Formats: sequence, structure tokens, C-alpha cells
Amino acid sequence: MAKAPEHEHPKKAFGWAARDSSGLLSPFKFSRRETGEKDVTFKVLYCGICHSDLSLVKNEWESNQWASISNGSRA
Repeated sequence: MAKAPEHEHPKKAFGWAARDSSGLLSPFKFSRRETGEKDVTFKVLYCGICHSDLSLVKNEWESNQWASISNGSRA
């Protein structure tokens, strides 16, 4: 039996998300899984956005699903 989403991903999180291809980002609350034994936790104080992030937000590659949160690959 599958776990309910609130049990499978109980950790509350916050990010900035694109909700459509306008390129605008807005505050977005979501849930993620608990940090595991082999995971690393760190606090991001500052973050930028790169050209690939902008292409994803604007759906220039026609592969996006909404809401979309940039993965912060350089964090």
C-alpha cells in the first residue's frame, strides 16, 4: 500500500517556482522527504539563477511541468 503524500514527504520546504512560461517566479511551499542517513544538509544563504534555469522557467525546451523549481545545480 502506498504511503499518503504527507507521510512520504513530511518535511516542509520553500522555494521560488515558475507556474507557467511567463518567466515570473513566485513563492512556493512544498514537501520533501526527510533527510536520510547518507544525505548532507546545508543552509543556502545566497543563490543565483543561470541561463539554463531561465530556459527551463520559460519552457524554451518544451519539457517543463508546472510548478517548476530550479534545481540549483551550482548551490
